[in-house]
Amino acid sequence: MALLFNKILSPEIHYMVWHLTETTEELWQMVNPDEADLSILEAINHDAKKREYLAGKNAIMKMCESQGLPFLGIYKDEHGKPFLKDNPFEISLTHTLEYIGVVFSKKCPVGIDIEKPRPQIMRILKRLFSEAEVEEVNENVDKATIYWSAKEALYKLYGKRKVDFKENLFLENIEGYILGKIKMPDHEAEHHIFVEKLFDYFLVIAY
Repeated sequence: MALLFNKILSPEIHYMVWHLTETTEELWQMVNPDEADLSILEAINHDAKKREYLAGKNAIMKMCESQGLPFLGIYKDEHGKPFLKDNPFEISLTHTLEYIGVVFSKKCPVGIDIEKPRPQIMRILKRLFSEAEVEEVNENVDKATIYWSAKEALYKLYGKRKVDFKENLFLENIEGYILGKIKMPDHEAEHHIFVEKLFDYFLVIAY
């Protein structure tokens, strides 16, 4: 895993991105899975998913090392949101076939996503976006990808299930700056959306 980015978004938020080239077998040697990992891996049928799991754990371990934090493991809450064991940092993870990204936050929930622009996304705009968002995208594949990725990042930040991307997650372009909004029956919040070009992908962080 070659490190591409090691950046500070704010004094509280740090993110890293790696180029993922290793096979599942190579990642297995790097991670040296413990009993909890083995139990999870045994339940995964597809090799690509096993590779993603191992790469994700390896990335989080490397992130902890870079921050001088002890890595005591990862657990997920009842909604599937990941947390570091015995550590107050908020974390989020994303991966594609080529890249893997991790963001750590000292004070606030965060979400990260990496997406590659594809024309196929235009087919599902009306299912994912409000009328105002569809109008803002204006059939631009790059902007549609950024908006889709921003909603994914908001979803990860919120960390709970039963979220409708069209009805509960909203994006507003304010003079070139994207503001993210979460509107649930029992929760409303506004979040910053950070966008960075990653070769032919977009990296998006909600915080």
